[in-house]
Amino acid sequence: MKPDDDRDLRDAFKALGSSVRATGPSFHQMIAREALDESRWRRRRRRAAGAALLAVAVVIPAFLALSARTDRALDYERFTSLTGIDLKEVTWEAPSDFLLDFPGRDLLSRVPIIEIRTPVIAPDSVRSPVSNDTQRRSRS
Repeated sequence: MKPDDDRDLRDAFKALGSSVRATGPSFHQMIAREALDESRWRRRRRRAAGAALLAVAVVIPAFLALSARTDRALDYERFTSLTGIDLKEVTWEAPSDFLLDFPGRDLLSRVPIIEIRTPVIAPDSVRSPVSNDTQRRSRS
């Protein structure tokens, strides 16, 4: 680097520093109580606006979903008189019901009863608390 280039670079930094000092606040102005309070309020307002937008984004779709539900019950008698179909006697069979019809299907609807008998332990076969093994362990 030539000495002239170095001088030009220093001059450019000085010009930049003076323009920043002229337009920007000083360090003392930035740490003043008023500036800090203002930035806190700005942050709080931004958070409140975000919370309000979130609430609106949740409430409006919920309101639309709930208002779209109809509380009107179906009028079965009127439907039967108009169509001649009694909904209480109609059955619907899915097109894939034949897949569920397989040999042995009735076994799935019944649960077999399995009896498990355990052998009865006679009181004579139980070791007494004063056995040889117990006495040997307590001595050692």
